[in-house]
Order: sequence, then C-alpha cells, then structure tokens
Amino acid sequence: MGPFIRSKYKTNKIMLNTLIALFPLIIFSIYKNCYIPYSHGNIRFIEMFNPIIFIIIGALTSFVIEVIYALILKKKNYIKNSYAFFPGLFLSLILPINTPIYVLVIGCVIASVSKIVFGGFGKNIFNPALVGYLVIILFFSSVLTTNNYLNKYELDTINSPTPLTNASMVTGLGSYEELVKPYGNLSDFFIGTIPGSFIETSALLCLVAFIFLSLTKTIKWRIPLFYILTVFVITLGISRLLGEGIYYPFFHILSGGLMFGAVFMATDPVTSCVTQIGQILQGILLGLITVIFRFIGVEGVAFSILIVNLFVILLDKIGVQSRFNFTKSIIWFFLISIVIMIATILLASTRRVEGSNDPDFELISKEKSNNQTIYNVSQNGYGGKIKAEVIFEDSKIVSIEITSHHETNNRYQLIIDEDYVNKLIVNQNDLESLDTVSSATVTSNALKKMIINVLEYEKSN
Repeated sequence: MGPFIRSKYKTNKIMLNTLIALFPLIIFSIYKNCYIPYSHGNIRFIEMFNPIIFIIIGALTSFVIEVIYALILKKKNYIKNSYAFFPGLFLSLILPINTPIYVLVIGCVIASVSKIVFGGFGKNIFNPALVGYLVIILFFSSVLTTNNYLNKYELDTINSPTPLTNASMVTGLGSYEELVKPYGNLSDFFIGTIPGSFIETSALLCLVAFIFLSLTKTIKWRIPLFYILTVFVITLGISRLLGEGIYYPFFHILSGGLMFGAVFMATDPVTSCVTQIGQILQGILLGLITVIFRFIGVEGVAFSILIVNLFVILLDKIGVQSRFNFTKSIIWFFLISIVIMIATILLASTRRVEGSNDPDFELISKEKSNNQTIYNVSQNGYGGKIKAEVIFEDSKIVSIEITSHHETNNRYQLIIDEDYVNKLIVNQNDLESLDTVSSATVTSNALKKMIINVLEYEKSN
C-alpha cells in the first residue's frame, strides 16, 4: 500500500481483533483443561488456575524483555508500538499443557530476542513465537514428553497420545479405528475435545475466528484457505492411492493445531505476503511442507511457517509481477502442481504396506530348542528400538524379557510398576483389547505391537 493511501485498519485495531478472536478459544481451553479435570476430581481447585498463570507469565516475560531493551537503548516510544506481550502470549498458548515454567520463560526470551534482533515489530522476518517454540522443541524435547499434551483427566480416560503422535506409530496410514476412534469421532476433533496444546484443539472455534478476522480484514484470508485446501488435497490423494476413506484428510486438517496455525500464525501481518498471488502461493507451500514434515515425523505446522517466512519476499515479487501480467504466475502454479502430484505419490509409497509387515518391527533371530522357539526381536518405541527375547512353547508365549531399550527411566518404570510385560503374556490371545499404560502410552503401545507382530510371525511359520 502506498504511503499516500490512508486505511482505517490500523495496527491497534488489528491487534485488538486478534485478541477478540482468541478469547473464545481461551475460554474453551480453560473449560477443557481446567474445569473438566476439576469437576472429575483430577485436580484441586487451585490447580484450575495453573494454565491462566502460565499464559500471564508468558505474556509478561516477553513484555519485560522488551521494556528492558527499550530502557537500555533509551527508545522512548518503542513499547507503545511494539505489542511486546504478543510473542509470549502466543507461545504460552501453543506449548504442551504441562510445560515447566522455566522452559516457557526461556522460550519467551528467545522469541522476544528474535524479534528485537531484526529491529522490533514490523521488521522481523520470522514469527517470534514460533522461533521460541522451535528452540524449545529442539533443546527440551526430553522434557516435553508425549503425555505433557494431556491434562490430568485425559491421562486417566484416554489410552492414546496426541492424534499425530498416535498416527506416527501405526503401520501404513492407519485405519479409522486406529486414528480417530481412540478419541471418539471426527466431531470430537472438530469441537476440540481431543488431546493437544492448550489452545489449538478446537477447529470449530478456529473456523469462527477465521470468519471474524476475515470479515474485519484483520488477516489475509487466502493464506489459511489455500493452506488447509492443500493439506486436504494431498492427504486425500494419498488416502485414495492407498485405499483409505475420506476420514484421513479430515483427520489431518483437524489434528495438530493446523487450523490454529493457519488462522493465527501463518497470517502474521509482518511475516506473511502482501500480494494476492503471493498469499495463494504461500498457503500452497505451507500445506505441501506441512504434510511432508508430518510424514517424516516432524512438527509440521511450526516448521513449515518458519521455512516459508524465508521466501515471503520472493513470493511477493512473483505477486507483484503477476499483478501487471498474470501469465507470469501461471508457470509457478503449474510447477507447484507438478510438485504436489509427485509428493503425493512419493508420500503414499512410504506408507504402502505389503501384507502385514510392520516397518517398525524387526526379527533379529529365531532359534529352536526342544519344544521351545526363541525369538529375538525389536520394535521402535518412543526413544528408539526396544529389543526383547520372546519364548514360545507349543505356539504360546511363556516368557518375554526386555533385553535393551532407550526409553526414559520414568516412562519405563511405569511399565514395570504396571507389570505390563506379564499382562502381554496373559492377554496374548486378545491383545487388541489390552489397554496401554497411562503416561507411557507410546512405550506400552510399542511393546504390544511387538508381541502382536511376533505372534503373527509364529503363526505364519
């Protein structure tokens, strides 16, 4: 927009509208993660306020960092126009539920510093909150275990980790029963009663926010629209190639904070495209990169937004050229369409499973001794390969010994405390109905899959 054109959509109005759109999401998240656990006796009354305190600390930390910066450099009007609390506010909203306060503070400091380094509000090329989030994911992954995404009520009632973590553990794409049913149905995903970070689970309220922010011209609606459409198209193509149902693309759209990231993070007014063609290309690239990252087991939404931030200037350059000669953008849409088709086929091939083989399972050795058959096998767990010796007598398991693993001590101790290995032996004829261990869901699920695989191998041989 030229400097001679005045707009009624000032920055203060944009930020106020953003807070208004966030408010219903925060209220719903307080109800889901505070009131429901309290009403079921999982937490004390005072613990209901922990998430609220968490949000306040996040926003306050970022604000204090920028105040200190402004005081040191004697920038008089800096704080007035910096919206200093936003990086910490957003970071506190997208982190796992039970993230330690010290981790939040470190992330907020990194977020604010990343903003300051580029000159403050309006000059940063990366979304500050996502920079802080990235640092936390990279350096504090051992702290942010899977069950940190579950509130205490969910820990007692849901025998699965977050939906995307669960999806990474299944063989192939995963069936409806494996991906959706553990959390209810797709309407539960849409409403937001599934495990996830504090604010990002309700697709319904994200959709309401998208409509409000678009109508008030607070966000660039093309970015989230084409972002979500691209994820839908690619995952639909993958599901069709592998013979799965329409549930699969909806599972991806409604999981992992995609809707929240598309509406609130990808549309950051400072780090997103300003041209219409640039915004469309940005949304398409975000969708493509997100699906690729999800298929290799990496946080998709945050990483894709940060990566595409690097190309905003290039995308806007294409957009400017296309404004005067639309044909110049056609080649870019053609090329990205080809890339999407190739990516769809390649990603589908990575999840294609022949027969009942599990790529996470390995038969290391098999020995026979009298009436016993001894298997040495491994299965990918949360921290790496879990190796075990499984002994059969007359086609029935009589012994399971875990010979090595890379799970965290507290996680594996829960397996021992629950006597889960013995439960696998006792329930070997009906393992599908055996629950996993709360707070060690990934590990116990890996052990169960290991025994299912070795049982299938024994039956087929």
